[in-house]
Amino acid sequence: MPRSGVPTRVAVFAALREVLLEKPWAKVTLEAVAKRAGVSRQTIYNDFGSRAGLAEAYAFDLADAFCDFIDADMRSHADHPTAALAAAMRTFLDGTSGDPLIRRVQAGDAHPDLVRLVTTDSGGLLAHIAGRLTTSITEVWPKVDPMTAQALSRIIARFGFSYVAMPPETDDDVAVALAALLAPALVAAVAGTLGRGA
Repeated sequence: MPRSGVPTRVAVFAALREVLLEKPWAKVTLEAVAKRAGVSRQTIYNDFGSRAGLAEAYAFDLADAFCDFIDADMRSHADHPTAALAAAMRTFLDGTSGDPLIRRVQAGDAHPDLVRLVTTDSGGLLAHIAGRLTTSITEVWPKVDPMTAQALSRIIARFGFSYVAMPPETDDDVAVALAALLAPALVAAVAGTLGRGA
């Protein structure tokens, strides 16, 4: 049984985070993760297929968690799109910088499997995040044209991924800078003057 009676996937992802804090991905084994999670190695194989499958599933789970927080940021700043974008980007940047898997990538000591996950093999994850963001934008700001929301979401997701692969090189407030760059399009879309043939 998983430790403390928590769901298997939750226990496995928590165990993976702990193991990644102790050793690089190249030395992470499914046996070690299984032992830490309180499940059998076969359970992990059955659920994820391989180490790469586990890393990908973890990344999707992490992305969903961040998208939930970003959705909350947007809803709490619904009357101020610029502030909403700044809060959302700050949540993403601050959150990813503390995740052990992403820190391995940013530190430059990541295994190629992890690097590919946020670069050449990131298409599925990018599409998933963009889809979540599109839903949030159209629900929070119903006047935004769906195609415009989709385009903005793809841009936001790609900007975010660029900072996952390589952290900000300065101490400037990147969230504010990105919000200032993207906000005019969102503000216009919220006002209904962008994306409907205007």
